[in-house]
Amino acid sequence: MRSRRTNGLITIGSLVVVAALAGNASRGYDEIALAGTGQQPAVTVTVTPTAAPWTSTSTDAASTDDAAAKAAAAKRAAEAKAAAAKKAADAKAAAAKAASDKAAKARAAAAAAAAKAAAATWAVTKVVDGDTIWVSRAGVSSKVRFIGIDTPESGQCGFTEARNALRSVIGGQRVTLTAGAQDDVDRYGRLLRYVDVNGVDAGLRLIKKGYAVARYDSRDGYGRHTRETAYVRADIASPKAACAEPDSGGSSGGTSGGAWPLSGDKYPCPEALPVKGNEDSWIAHEPGDRYYNVTKPEQCFATMSDAEAAGFRPAKV
Repeated sequence: MRSRRTNGLITIGSLVVVAALAGNASRGYDEIALAGTGQQPAVTVTVTPTAAPWTSTSTDAASTDDAAAKAAAAKRAAEAKAAAAKKAADAKAAAAKAASDKAAKARAAAAAAAAKAAAATWAVTKVVDGDTIWVSRAGVSSKVRFIGIDTPESGQCGFTEARNALRSVIGGQRVTLTAGAQDDVDRYGRLLRYVDVNGVDAGLRLIKKGYAVARYDSRDGYGRHTRETAYVRADIASPKAACAEPDSGGSSGGTSGGAWPLSGDKYPCPEALPVKGNEDSWIAHEPGDRYYNVTKPEQCFATMSDAEAAGFRPAKV
């Protein structure tokens, strides 16, 4: 038994040795065969498979594309918002400019209208009586006689009332002068004109109030004037304004038949300087004015023109 087992082991060992020798012989043969050819014996390489490299790369690329798309969309939204803001700002600026241009045009038009009005109107510089005034424009002064009316002369009953009534209508105003009489000037060289202030016919106003009468027209040989019908109709319908008769001692003052000082005058001026200038009010009063007899003068003047030159203004009543 032992002999057979031993023999078997020897046989297996021999086979292993033979196989090893055969392998070495074969490798030696291959090396010998390739010697001098410059080739290397074949080498077996064992490769261990790994995970597919494209899986992670593809996911990263998708993430990058998504971020780029979002960035592009955000950029477009920002650009659109900026464009809208610029458009709104441009529209606002255009509206502001249009409003400014409109306001500038309005101011220019108003200035032009004012200049035109100033060129067409006259400043009243003095009211002489109820139907005569002095006016000035562009350095030129003219004396104007109202067309178609007549008021009391200085010293006559109603003179002061008519003059003061006219002052209240046109004093310190700019007036429009309109021709309409048969002649352009009267025999004294005064312009014959209708006098309008703010659209009101001052002569017609005095007739309606009873301070003037319709006269110097076709009824008394002076020729018809363009507003004659209205003047005559107003004269017929108007009351006659009351006045203080001379030496009446009424509230309107008046002369005393040549006696001086005037009756009831508490603070008389010299007869040669009858105009009273009150420095408290800087108002000048002439004989016949309502408050003449009670006015205490600081200065006395020969004429109202002298008083005005000294800085006083004529009394309105």
